Amino acid sequence: LERGGERESEKGKEARGGMSGREMQGERTKRFVLPQIAPSVAAGTYEPCTFDYELALPDKTPGRKAWTDIFRRAIPQFEKRARLQLIQDASTEKEERAAPSQAASFAKEYGAILDKLEIDPDTVIPGYEADFWRAGGRKGLSCKVMCALRETCLARLGLRDAFRQVKRKENGESLQVLGHIVAEIEALESPEDRMALALRGCFAGNLFDLGAHFSSQKYDAAEEGRKKGGGAGAEEDSFASFKATRENLPARPWLVDCLDSAVAALSSGKFKKAIVFVDNAGSDLICGIFPFCRELLKAGTSVVLAANEKPAINDVTADELLALFTRIEGAPRVRDPLLLRSAESGRLRVVNSGSDQPIIDLSAISADLADEAADADLVVLQGMGRAIESNLNASFASAVLKMGVVKHPEVALCLGGTLGDPICKFEDKATE
Repeated sequence: LERGGERESEKGKEARGGMSGREMQGERTKRFVLPQIAPSVAAGTYEPCTFDYELALPDKTPGRKAWTDIFRRAIPQFEKRARLQLIQDASTEKEERAAPSQAASFAKEYGAILDKLEIDPDTVIPGYEADFWRAGGRKGLSCKVMCALRETCLARLGLRDAFRQVKRKENGESLQVLGHIVAEIEALESPEDRMALALRGCFAGNLFDLGAHFSSQKYDAAEEGRKKGGGAGAEEDSFASFKATRENLPARPWLVDCLDSAVAALSSGKFKKAIVFVDNAGSDLICGIFPFCRELLKAGTSVVLAANEKPAINDVTADELLALFTRIEGAPRVRDPLLLRSAESGRLRVVNSGSDQPIIDLSAISADLADEAADADLVVLQGMGRAIESNLNASFASAVLKMGVVKHPEVALCLGGTLGDPICKFEDKATE
C-alpha cells in the first residue's frame, strides 16, 4: 500500500493500487461527496448526525443537558491520556513537570465550553469559529460540532494526538493475537460460518473505545488486571479475553439485527469492491476488521480501508494504518500472508477519508476517497461514531452495512436498547 503520486483516472488508480497524495498537498479545504449518498445530498435529505441535540430524550431529560454530559464524562479519560502523552513526548524535565497542568488546562477549558453551550448553543466561542462553521449555518448543538470543539481545544494546547501512545501499544498487542483469530476462523468449513464469526469479532473489537465512558472504564479495569498479573502469558491472555468478549455478546436478536442477511450477502462473492470505514486502533481494527476483510477478499471483493486524515480519540489514522504494512524489521506490522498479498496486488488498499473526527460526514470527504468509491458496490461503516451516532438513518444508493456497539446510555435510551447492544444494519439494494 503505497502513498504518493497525482490523482489518476479510475483505471490508472485501480492498476496502481496506491493512495494518491493530493490530499497531502494542500487541498484539504476541498471536500467531496461519497457517491453512494449523492442522491440524498442532492435531494437535501442527507443528515450525518443521527440525534437532534435540542430534543428531549425519551425520559424527558433536556437534550442539551444529556448530550453535553456525554462529553463531560469523557473529559477525565482525555485528561489522563493527554498527561501520559505529554510526559512521553517531553524532552526536558521542565516539560515533564508541566504535563499535568497542561492536561488539566484542556479539562478546564473544554468543560467551560460545554457549560456555555448548554446554556446557549448558538454562542460562538472566540478561537473556535471554524468548528461552528462546520454546522453549515445550522443552529444548535450537534455531535459534529461538539467533536470538532474538543479536538480544537486539544490542539490549541499542543495536544494534537493525545492517544498516540495507547494506540501504538494496542496495535502491537493486537497484532500478536491476529494469527490466533485467523486460525480459529479458517478452521470453519463454510464461507457463511467464517463470515459470521468474523462479523461477531467486529462487535467484540469495537468495545475498545476510549472516547466512551462505558468502554474506557472496562479498558482501564482490564489494564489494571494485566498489571497485577505481571504480564505473563500476555498473548494467550489477550486472545482468551477477546474470545470471551465475543462469546459474551448479548443474545440475539440484537437491537438492530441483520446479521443473517449480511452474512449471506457478504460471503456470496456478489460484491466487487467495498469501502470499509474503520474506527478504533487496536483490537477493533486488527482483531475485528482485519479478519472480516480477509473474508471479503476470499469472497472475491476488493477492499479499500478508509481511515481518518487526522487523529481523533483512539481512532486509527490513514498514516498509522499504512504503517502496519511496513517492511521495516522490528516495527509492529501485519504478517498475515493473505493480507500482505492483497496489499501488494492492490486488492487491499488504504485511503485517507479526509475526516478528523470520530464520526463522519459523508458529504465532506477527501477527493481520493470519492475517487475510490466511484465504482464500489458496498459500503461498510464500523463503530458507534460512524455507524450509529452518524449515518444510522442515511440512505445509500449501494449496499451498506452499519455495525457498532452502543456505548452511551443516552444513545441506548433513544434507540430503545441498553448499553453494550450490538447494532447490525444491512441494506442490500440488489434485493430491494
